[in-house]
Amino acid sequence: MNMKNNKVSIASEVEKTMRLADEMAPLEVNHLFRVRLMQRIELESVGGTHSLDFRLAFIALLVIINLGSTVLSLQTKKQQASAISSEVLENQSYDYTNQEFAYYDQTNDNQTP
Repeated sequence: MNMKNNKVSIASEVEKTMRLADEMAPLEVNHLFRVRLMQRIELESVGGTHSLDFRLAFIALLVIINLGSTVLSLQTKKQQASAISSEVLENQSYDYTNQEFAYYDQTNDNQTP
């Protein structure tokens, strides 16, 4: 019996709602509604591009920092390599000018012209 009462009350509420919808005056849209809507869409889309611009600028900054650190690292390694090679050359020249290796000298001071 309770179900039957619920169905009847639901049906009566639906009928009241439908009558109210029929009695409502039709909506009148302002003639500037479309213009205002388009302006708002344009403003919101422009606001979205600013955040995109900041993200792109931040990514570009990170790329520049990474490239700079890579170049700096490569230059440091190149300087270390040149320092090592100059040390090797210096050590070799010192070794061959030492007194122990003097007999490798090709110049002969004993010969007279």
